[in-house]
Amino acid sequence: MRLMILTSVLLALVFSCSWNTLRKQEIDNMKAEYAIQYGKQPDLWPIIIGMKDPDTDIFSVPVENAVGTNSIHNAITLIKFNNDQVIYDEVRRNFIDGVGSGNKYYAGIFSDQWIGYAQTRGFLLFNLATKSFADHIPLQSGDEYFTGVSAFDAKKFQFIFQVRNDCYLDSKRFLRLLEFDTQGNFKQLANFEAGLHKVGYLEPWAIRNKTIFIYNNDSISITAYDMNFNPVKHPFCDLFNSIENFRCLDQLTLHPSLPLAVLVEMDREARTDYKVYLVNWQHPDPEKRIIELLRQEISPFSEWAKIRSLYVSDFQFSPDGSWLVFRDESEEVIQRAPNPTFIAMPVDGDYSVPLGKPKV
Repeated sequence: MRLMILTSVLLALVFSCSWNTLRKQEIDNMKAEYAIQYGKQPDLWPIIIGMKDPDTDIFSVPVENAVGTNSIHNAITLIKFNNDQVIYDEVRRNFIDGVGSGNKYYAGIFSDQWIGYAQTRGFLLFNLATKSFADHIPLQSGDEYFTGVSAFDAKKFQFIFQVRNDCYLDSKRFLRLLEFDTQGNFKQLANFEAGLHKVGYLEPWAIRNKTIFIYNNDSISITAYDMNFNPVKHPFCDLFNSIENFRCLDQLTLHPSLPLAVLVEMDREARTDYKVYLVNWQHPDPEKRIIELLRQEISPFSEWAKIRSLYVSDFQFSPDGSWLVFRDESEEVIQRAPNPTFIAMPVDGDYSVPLGKPKV
């Protein structure tokens, strides 16, 4: 009798398990389409290296495992990383007075040989391979100075500069497209008055595929422009301008090739309550063209779950578009910690939402 009961139970278990076994296709259909996961431990541990000078400025260079600096010995120097050591490779010294002086703004990587940065009223182009340079002074007025620069057409050495002009009662902001050669000559191609150059908050702008995107906070809208600053139609602008109850755009970052943008929304007056969105203006599902990545309740710090002062900044896509990086200073805001945390997220355009697990 016991044997018959045991046999019946076993058969029931076998049949019930087999009847409830899902096919592989059914399992695949049940998988979540996307989720940002935050591990308890950082999974991209840094190597901490002391610098010769605590006030050393660094900038991106088209050299493997290296960054550049113009803060040491009046020279352009490559800081090369070799395991846990650094090598200071001085490229050229004393080729101009004040190699690293002034208020500097860097154009990022736009060439496999050239670097470029603005210095208050000047703009320096330097060739790391030939050690040649072109020094320009595009601003002659003492009332004007650069407050930003970004490459527009790298092959033609065209750059857009953000210019502050203090000759007005309220300082005005201009976006100016300039073209340079390698002999020290330049010409202005276009100029656009982009509102006031206020202290504390500047309306963000960005460039993608020779299209300029400028945000206006009075109308809570983004307008796209061509190289002559004539308005043009763009689906990203149509999508953003359709968002209801958007508060204030703090940061705008566009992917170099994919139809992706990162938006950072905030409360303008208090500069709090940050929210980060990923926009894909070509997503086939209209409901998934704008998704929320980070909000006040979520931070990459698992120990700071429900963190009340999420503060993130400096969103950048790598030049090849394969990484999204940003800094998270939430812990610093809460605990007054001395250093920010940097986050890197892999980007893969083959996925519906192309961001992978964040690496700390």
